[in-house]
Amino acid sequence: MEIRADAATLNVQPRQRRDVYMWLAATPDGRSVKHLLEELDIPEVELRETLRKLDAAGLAKRVKGTWVAVPLEGADEQAVEVTDGGAA
Repeated sequence: MEIRADAATLNVQPRQRRDVYMWLAATPDGRSVKHLLEELDIPEVELRETLRKLDAAGLAKRVKGTWVAVPLEGADEQAVEVTDGGAA
């Protein structure tokens, strides 16, 4: 059975975590930390902490060195609408 995250869980995350989640969600095959560092303007320490917190919230998972977004339950595969609630 496929694990699916809840959109409400994503909505309460700080902006940086939501942004990283959306970046991961746009790439179904996932991204390594190395690739994310090249693509995003986030220091490595912050990126790793963000990924750990997304994992703890059930929004991302690490598979063989690659981080992937957990699909949101009830979300359209084409686009996920995220509210702007939460602090940075």
